[in-house]
Amino acid sequence: MGGGREKLRRLVRLAGAAAMAAALAACAQFQTVQRPTPIAQAPTQQPTAPSRPNDGVLRVGLLLPLSGSNAALGEAMQRAAQMAVFDTGTQVVLLPRDSGESASAAGQAAQAVIAQGADIILGPLFSKAVSPVAQQARAAGINVVSFSTDTAQAGGNVFLLSVLQQQAIDRIVGYGVNHGMRRYAFLAPDTQYGQLMSRAMAEAAAKYGAEVPVVELYNSKLSDPTPLQQKLQSTPVDAVLVADVGNRLSVVAPMLGYSGVTAKLMGTGQWDDPSVNRQSYLAGAWYAAPDPSRRADFESRYAQQFGAPPPRLATLAYDAVALTAALANQPAGGGNPFTTTALEDPNGFVGIDGIFRFGPNGLVQRGLAVLEAQPGGPTVLEAAPDSFSGAAF
Repeated sequence: MGGGREKLRRLVRLAGAAAMAAALAACAQFQTVQRPTPIAQAPTQQPTAPSRPNDGVLRVGLLLPLSGSNAALGEAMQRAAQMAVFDTGTQVVLLPRDSGESASAAGQAAQAVIAQGADIILGPLFSKAVSPVAQQARAAGINVVSFSTDTAQAGGNVFLLSVLQQQAIDRIVGYGVNHGMRRYAFLAPDTQYGQLMSRAMAEAAAKYGAEVPVVELYNSKLSDPTPLQQKLQSTPVDAVLVADVGNRLSVVAPMLGYSGVTAKLMGTGQWDDPSVNRQSYLAGAWYAAPDPSRRADFESRYAQQFGAPPPRLATLAYDAVALTAALANQPAGGGNPFTTTALEDPNGFVGIDGIFRFGPNGLVQRGLAVLEAQPGGPTVLEAAPDSFSGAAF
């Protein structure tokens, strides 16, 4: 991996400017990758995908919700993507398109950017939109890097760039066990998300030799926390991991204190937002997430340029575009550099959210820090790894 680190240092040194220091670089020297055969044959009911222009220009489709209830988020992510184009000095051409609020709208957006010659698609953001986009991309023989957190959508030609909370749970439980915490209570809403996180907790406990004597999936309204309070008081644990945010977290977290529960409070990467991790009732709690100091420069520049801080998800759009810039700078024999082989480079990449790499299953693997929530902002208890060569992986 030493060569990978040298490559990263060289790219940053050549950048020279603070804006470029945040640019994404490959963590290893890429090999020449020839364009593969199409990922899958187009379904027979679909028309043949249009031929992409043979003009040497790399085109990147960017599908975001630019209308409807999530338009503000989509517009912010688009601005972050445009910042990445400027910062990296890449010659790729962004093809932004509104993914709308329905699966059909997302599919139509994918068709549109493919017709414009997209060599890869970044997005969409929401789970229901991934499948129709992936179908269109498969027919065109190109890959999709989505911002969705729905792991069921990954695989084939779909790669998920989002921060997966299953990995955040694995990281924080591993850290807790290393610090003598072997008995856990797990709390989450009784939703599909909560059930998924409960399975992740069970897997992490088995991996690190921990016990989870309390698993409580509570009513989404949490109208009466008394039974939960009594269960925690009667069952000794070393830590309480709460996979939740919002109003329910504001009920559960303070309840631990006034119930006399002295176990360490823990959370997931959902807490990686100032509106959550600076709440006084979370002071001293632990969670795993990308190191916030890495994105501080980006957040400052974004706020200066657009008059408000970026939403937390903006870094995904930035890193996705910077990823295409890194791959575009690697030789691809004159073909599409955004191949499955290139995306699955085991050495990975480093962006403003830290190191990451894609597995053959399409899921992202990230190096996460362990953070302690404080009203003045989180502090780093254990730094995120800077390569995939360590024992953590």
